[in-house]
This record gives sequence, structure tokens and C-alpha cells, in this order.
Amino acid sequence: MRVNALRLALSLAGFLITAAVSAEDAAPVSQSNLLSHLLQAKDAEAAWVELGHATTPPPGPDKWRDTPPTAKEKESFYLPYVEALADKAKDLYTRFPKDSNVGKAKLMEFKFLLISVTWGGTNEQARLEALEKPLLNDPALSDDEHLSILQAIAQNGAPDKVRPLLQEIAGGSGSAKLKAAAGEALQKLKALGEPVDLQFTAVDGRSVDLAKLKGKVVLVDFWATWCGPCVGEVPNVKKTYDQFHDKGFEIVGISLDKEKDSLTNFVAEHKMEWPQYFDGLYWQNKYARRFGIESIPTMWLIDKKGNLRDMNAREDLPGGVQKLLAE
Repeated sequence: MRVNALRLALSLAGFLITAAVSAEDAAPVSQSNLLSHLLQAKDAEAAWVELGHATTPPPGPDKWRDTPPTAKEKESFYLPYVEALADKAKDLYTRFPKDSNVGKAKLMEFKFLLISVTWGGTNEQARLEALEKPLLNDPALSDDEHLSILQAIAQNGAPDKVRPLLQEIAGGSGSAKLKAAAGEALQKLKALGEPVDLQFTAVDGRSVDLAKLKGKVVLVDFWATWCGPCVGEVPNVKKTYDQFHDKGFEIVGISLDKEKDSLTNFVAEHKMEWPQYFDGLYWQNKYARRFGIESIPTMWLIDKKGNLRDMNAREDLPGGVQKLLAE
């Protein structure tokens, strides 16, 4: 699944760096230093200042002012900075292994490696996987930090690789909170290959029941108009719908919007022809809660037999749809 990586990068900066360094202390960093994979600082405190400042991404090209970039264009532009950040974090804890924030530096490396991998970065998958278990067992990290790692692994990893790790955590000696989260993630993985119980009356009055859509390939799209990455995916979703609808492809939207007018106006403006579920409950949306949706956009693909086949369909939606239609 693709993640809203730029937002993740910025939130990580606030979450991980604040405890170690005040943003007011950060000195300007040149463009070349932002792309450098090593820190220039000579001591740990200065290194945290430098790393904190480096997490503020540079502005995009001037042409973006007139023509907003696509998600892929953003990813291509920011990928070198993300990869440099991962290496900077590793440089910090490698050179200053006794620093009190080494655990946070390793967590930062993990998060930026995850962004790199989901953006198509090369040769980072093995390094990412090598960090997973040590971080999940690192006593220097808090429960919330352990949970953020677990959630990232569960949401982005291949099921056959993720399942053994989750089973180990669920039955291990970690905190009750972490073990419970691993158990919940395992339950979600069990949904793969099983029918999805989803039936409702859409905002436009249409009756929707996935059980009655057998023979079709169905995208269940968890999204909202207030979600920037969701809106950014609309052109791709529409293009896929237009390409495959006549061949047996349907879409069912699950909107986490709070205001009905925001949803209906957006759908009308962008000519989104598929039905939308709306209850105005935001993150407490009935189906978001039922299916454990913790981030959007989340896209599920249902095969012709009515079974859930892909929980990370956003990564290659056209390819995933085409593959299931061919079965």
C-alpha cells in the first residue's frame, strides 16, 4: 500500500525529534546537506539538531505552483530526501551509540525506509525487515512507538511474511497492548480469502450488497474528501473504473466524511458514478470500525467469488483489477 509519506515524514519529525531538540535551535541546512547521507555534526546534540532540521522537506519545483503534481511526481521528487534521512538516522546512532535517543533514531530509520520502499526505492526491503524485530523488542521505545511499528508492518507487509511475525508478537512476552494489537492484526489478515459482509443504502438511495455482486470484481474504497491522499487518488480510481467497468468492475465507496454535503458535492463535481456509504461518524464510521481501518485511503479488492483478495490494492489498482477479472 502506498502511504501518505510526506505527511508521515513531517509527523515523525515532530514525534521523534521534539524530545531531543527544539526546532528553534535548528540552523539552516543547505540543499546539498539535505541530500547528504551523512550528518555533518560532530557531537550527538548537534546531530539531533541537524537531523531535526533535515526532516523539513524542500519546496517542490516552481512548475508545481501552476500545475499541481501527481502523487507519483511528488514521490519521485522527495524519494532521494527520504532515503538520505534514513541514512542520516543510521549515521546518528552508529556514531553515537550511547546517546539516550538511539532507539528513536532507529525508529526514524525504520519509518523512512518504509516510505522509501512504498515509493519504489530499491535495495531497502532487506534492511527494513532486519530492523523490525529488534525494534519491536527494544525496551527503550514506548508502547506507542512499538505500536506504530507494528501497525506499519501489518499495513504494508506481504501477508505471508507478516503473519509469522504477528503470531510471534501475539504469543510473546511484550506488553499486553502490543500483544493485543498483534492479535487484532492477525484477525484482519484472516479476512483475506473470505467473503466481506457489506450492505447498506448509499447516499443517493441505491441499495448495495456485496453478496449480490458475485461475478464482478469490486473495489471497496475507504476514503474521505478531507483526506488529501484520498483526493489525490481519485483520478487513478476514476481511470480504472472507466477502463474496466464494462468488463465487470464495480466500486463501493466508504466515506469517512463528517458532512454529507461535502461528500455529495465532491462526488457530483468529480463525476464519481459509484455508490457511497456515509454515516457522518468520521473515524467511528460503522464499516471503518468493523474492518479495523486505521488509515485512509485504504483499498480492498473483492474477487468474482465475493472473497477479499487484496487489502493493499492502492499500490497497483489497474493491475490488481485486471488480474482478478482474468480469473
